[in-house]
Amino acid sequence: MFKSKMLLVVAGCLMLTGLTGCQTQKDAGPDYADDEAMEIIAESVMARADLVDKYEEEGVDTVSMKSLQSYIDAEREHVNKLKTRVFEDSEMQENVLAYINTLDDADKALENNPVASAEFHKEWNSIYDKRAMLLKEFVDEYGLKVDEKYQEAFDEIIANGAAATKKSQVDEAIEGLMASVVFEKQNDGYGLITYVAVVENTTGVDFENVGMTLGLYDADGVRAEDAYVGTASWKSGEKVRFETISSVDAAETRISIDYYDVVD
Repeated sequence: MFKSKMLLVVAGCLMLTGLTGCQTQKDAGPDYADDEAMEIIAESVMARADLVDKYEEEGVDTVSMKSLQSYIDAEREHVNKLKTRVFEDSEMQENVLAYINTLDDADKALENNPVASAEFHKEWNSIYDKRAMLLKEFVDEYGLKVDEKYQEAFDEIIANGAAATKKSQVDEAIEGLMASVVFEKQNDGYGLITYVAVVENTTGVDFENVGMTLGLYDADGVRAEDAYVGTASWKSGEKVRFETISSVDAAETRISIDYYDVVD
């Protein structure tokens, strides 16, 4: 009786596993997307490029709302599958999701403004720069490649990404520098106040044509006036005196960067 039961158990194992004995099946683990993600991103980039080429050959307006939307949809058709995938490299996953989010941002830009408006161009270019920056990171960090026929156009995108990355770093540096600056008030006794700040350029970047807005706020946090401050030249390590005159006796000042040029 005991032997019969043992034979039944062994037979059951053979039927379930197809092996010559009872074995425990191992869990294969998560199906990570890391080794597929860059190929999928490349497919999305090439699909977008194919549409641009197709429209140019057919004489279709390549920057109409319909065309721009089709570029977004073409990329999304490929990359959306990565939204729900598991990644072993959390940083790669974060960047891939950020890339997918640029498509959603582009959708919103098309919804919110006419394509001929200055507001749209500003927003669209900002999204394009972010996309290019992420593609450059994919190339540098994860070896993203496209087929040879797309390489020339892709190189232009990566070059744009490099320039956008540098600008973003400089923006962050000058904004961080000015964020902690306190403008002192000098009252002339005739109702006018001079706002003064001496600031050393510690960014490591040489600037010229720097323009900033000094917001003057009252005790209730209401902006009473905007004043201009700036300089034609501001080398790294150099101290510059920024000042402006106003009749507003501000309880608080806030600075914002309007524009600047970097000296090559």
